Amino acid sequence: MSTTKHSEFNEDFLRQPSQVDEIMKFLTDVSQANKMEGAKKEPEAKKDADISASVTETSFLVSQRLYGASKRSKSTSKKPTYRANMNQMTFMRQIDMTDEQRKQAREERVRVATNFRRLGNAEYRRTNFDKAIEYYTRGLEYINDSPVLFVNRSLCYIKKRLYSRALIDLNHVLNNLDGCCLRAWLYKAGTFKRMNNDAGFEECIDGARRFNRSHLAYIEYFLENMRSDF
Repeated sequence: MSTTKHSEFNEDFLRQPSQVDEIMKFLTDVSQANKMEGAKKEPEAKKDADISASVTETSFLVSQRLYGASKRSKSTSKKPTYRANMNQMTFMRQIDMTDEQRKQAREERVRVATNFRRLGNAEYRRTNFDKAIEYYTRGLEYINDSPVLFVNRSLCYIKKRLYSRALIDLNHVLNNLDGCCLRAWLYKAGTFKRMNNDAGFEECIDGARRFNRSHLAYIEYFLENMRSDF
């Protein structure tokens, strides 16, 4: 049997005299010596300047400034300016655009929003109302004044029986974008009808007729088919 042992199992150090006490005593002596030397070289504490020394009964002007106070005031006055600079840069870019550039940028946003509207319409026909809402919402991120996107999204909410949410979109259209929007009036009327709000229903039908007299035939068609198609 081999007598060779792994180094991790070598216990010969246990039979040797311990040097821990000597090392600890040496470190303690060094620490005390450093403290004594530092105490000798430590300069006297600098006294605070007396700023009232130059103040007399006829002179009240203090001409000496405290360094610490000045330093603190400078440090506290620094504020992050990155966000402000970014907002300013965005604003300046908009100001620097010409009318033609603004028109082109608007047309590009309309093009993107229209594509999202078409995707939303396709999902609506598949009865994927949640996906359709997502596409209409993404379109509104590019053009937030489009009555069509709001009205289409409201119809999805109506199909999901989220009537209060649908009314938010419809009221936004009628109050802020197009007070004569026929679809908004009719969808709002249909929403109130499903909520058993007959007074609201009649008010919306009256508004649809009042602002869209050239489309009375379509309004009657909508009312005839509302129960089955809406």
